Amino acid sequence: MEKVINLLYDIEEKANQIVKRANEEKSKLHEKLQKDMEALDKKLADDNTLKLEILKIQAGKELNQEMQSLTGDCLKHITLMEENYQKNHTELTDKIVKEIISS
Repeated sequence: MEKVINLLYDIEEKANQIVKRANEEKSKLHEKLQKDMEALDKKLADDNTLKLEILKIQAGKELNQEMQSLTGDCLKHITLMEENYQKNHTELTDKIVKEIISS
């Protein structure tokens, strides 16, 4: 009988050791998972930051090109208006004066 009790005691001790090791392993795996998730979050954040910077630079370049294009168009229109004024300023002033007088 004592032999059976000792055997049961040994089995229970081994079972407790197995459970203890399983809990330790579970804790280690949980910590590793946490570290891996933190590393992944950091990598994703860094990647997103880099992509945002690239998009900002690209948008800045596109805006600058658009601004240069609009500036060029405005300068062309101003030049054409000045040329038109230089060629026709006498006629234009006469029209304005006539409109003022006829009002």
